[in-house]
Amino acid sequence: MKHHHSSGKYRLLKRVIMMCLSLILVCSMSISAFAVNRIGRAENETTQSVQMTDNQKGEAAATRQKSSEAQTKTRQENMKKSDSESKTKDNSEEQKKDSKDADNKGAKENSTEKDAKEDSEKNISEEEKSTKEEKNTEKKSEETTDVSEATTTAAKETTTEAAEQKTEAVTEKTPEGKDSKEATSEEKAEEETQAEDDKNKEIAVTSISGPTEVQVGETIRLTGTSGSYGYFHSWSSSNKNIATVTGNGSTAEVKGVAVGTATITHRYSQWNGNTRTETYQVKVTKFADNYSGEAAIYYLANPAGDPWTNDTGAWAPSQDTSNTLANISTSGATWDSGYVGDTVYENKNIKLNVASYITSWPDGSKGSTWTVKRGDSSTASYFTFILNSIWDKYKSSVAADLGIGADQLQQSDITEITLTPRKISRANAGAHPYHIDCALSIKSTKVFTAKFWVKEPGEESEYRQIDAKNYLTGNPVARTTKATIGSTKTVDGVTYVLDGWYPENAKGEAYDSTKIADNEWPYRPSTAELANGTVNFYAHYSPTTTSIKLKKLVTGSMGDKQKKFHFTISIKKKNKNVTFKVGNTSETGSATGSATVDLANNEESTLTEIPVGADVSITEEDYSGSGYTTSYVIDNGNSTPEIKANISNIQAKNDVSAHEIVFTNNKEAIPDTGITLDSLPFIALLALSIAGGIFYLFCRYKKRFV
Repeated sequence: MKHHHSSGKYRLLKRVIMMCLSLILVCSMSISAFAVNRIGRAENETTQSVQMTDNQKGEAAATRQKSSEAQTKTRQENMKKSDSESKTKDNSEEQKKDSKDADNKGAKENSTEKDAKEDSEKNISEEEKSTKEEKNTEKKSEETTDVSEATTTAAKETTTEAAEQKTEAVTEKTPEGKDSKEATSEEKAEEETQAEDDKNKEIAVTSISGPTEVQVGETIRLTGTSGSYGYFHSWSSSNKNIATVTGNGSTAEVKGVAVGTATITHRYSQWNGNTRTETYQVKVTKFADNYSGEAAIYYLANPAGDPWTNDTGAWAPSQDTSNTLANISTSGATWDSGYVGDTVYENKNIKLNVASYITSWPDGSKGSTWTVKRGDSSTASYFTFILNSIWDKYKSSVAADLGIGADQLQQSDITEITLTPRKISRANAGAHPYHIDCALSIKSTKVFTAKFWVKEPGEESEYRQIDAKNYLTGNPVARTTKATIGSTKTVDGVTYVLDGWYPENAKGEAYDSTKIADNEWPYRPSTAELANGTVNFYAHYSPTTTSIKLKKLVTGSMGDKQKKFHFTISIKKKNKNVTFKVGNTSETGSATGSATVDLANNEESTLTEIPVGADVSITEEDYSGSGYTTSYVIDNGNSTPEIKANISNIQAKNDVSAHEIVFTNNKEAIPDTGITLDSLPFIALLALSIAGGIFYLFCRYKKRFV
């Protein structure tokens, strides 16, 4: 019975131990998680606390420094004031000393020493008081920022007041005796010496008169100050690219060259040898004519003539005799220089978008061209006038071009005439100073005209006529020899090629999308192309190469902005490697036709001399294993989430600027779970839990075999 009782106690004890170990295991896991979270929050709070403490210390230090500087400045002003009063008093005593008898010398010295001692004690007392106030102010500034700001404000007011008192004291107590007279005499001598030294120096004045603004190409007159005896005049401009100046004595003419501001300087000498200098700012603005009204119409006598010619004999009717009037408005137009005879005039012609400044033609119609027809009630009178004014010159030139007799062409063969405006000119002689100069298209049953137009590279100008010729109806047109297809020109470092001739589009304008093949010349125009009696051919220069700006961006809270990211570039045309440049380095491509570049955040690399029509491939190395997500954008388009960007058959942009490809790598932080394995309390509790588990299993195992 005793043994059975002991065995029951043993089993009960073992169950209690097992329950305790199980409870310890559960509590350990709970406490571990709680401890880790507390540690994480404590670390964050500690970091924030340290930052706040550092900020507060910094603000307090800055406040103490400001307060200390203010108090120091106040103390210095008080000491200066005291010194000034002491010196003033000493001067007064010396004056009294000079006015009295020699017998009172000893008594006066004793009085002076006593006063100086009292002043010294007063200064010491004020200094101690100021030092005490400074300590109190520093103590208050440490307690609160608001108090320190108030103290600083008070200190500034005290400083100002002290300075004013010092000035009043000096003014009131300045001696008027011998010393004052000597000082005045010395100052007068110094002024005379300075005036003598400055006699030959330049004296700056600003007395030029005249307009302050001038338009580009226009002139204004300025008048300087020279007095009655001015000589040796000279005028100059601070920037001759903005404005030029031509002087004639005390007057000058300033001409605007480009929009901007220039300083005009006028120097001259006076009778006493002084050189005087005066300056004047002139603002140069864009030329603005803003004319609205009538303009006389002139036109080429021969449709194959040059619309840019300055030969007055090439135009009809004769000079300054046209009464065919249209209405124009030149507001906002760009004016170019032009010739009248052999003389060049600024702001003479409008050559760009000429038709847009014509508000109505003589018959009240609107449009980019004006057509007058035989037998048409609204334009018949204009048709007759225009035909009569050109007939003699037109008939003789056509006969010469075609090798036919002049009598073979009759006025009855002409059915309509179309005027196309090529320029508007201003400041002409005659009753109508504004002219519209037009090219001609004459529709005839026997003759048509072929015209060739070229647009130069790197210009915004319209197409310019380079060649024209009359043909008998039904004959093909020979390709002009005045321009060579395939020829190149380089402008601002970009090479352009004249890439081919294009026919006019359905509106008779430049140009159709289909290039005329070499085997299509001589070219036989269609009926539609000859609808107005003229067929036009257009050619333009196209860039032979283009460029790409490759840029790298790194985003996200964990993105490494110092890291270099690796790119591989491949450029081919017709499946063959081509030569291009990365920066200033030529890249012919390796056997695989590739080049490489490394870029960090906000870095760029420019790829140049990329042949138009090539296939471009730019691939960034895969950094997804490092947590980065890669995407790219081409020319501000949509973002594509890939590491490889392709541009097939790349073309030059209209403004010849570089294409732009931006690769962006984004990396965000991994969410914090609150569990850190390097926490010492967690490790200890984890070890205890594992030990409890092992003991539990051991007891279970032992029970089976007891």
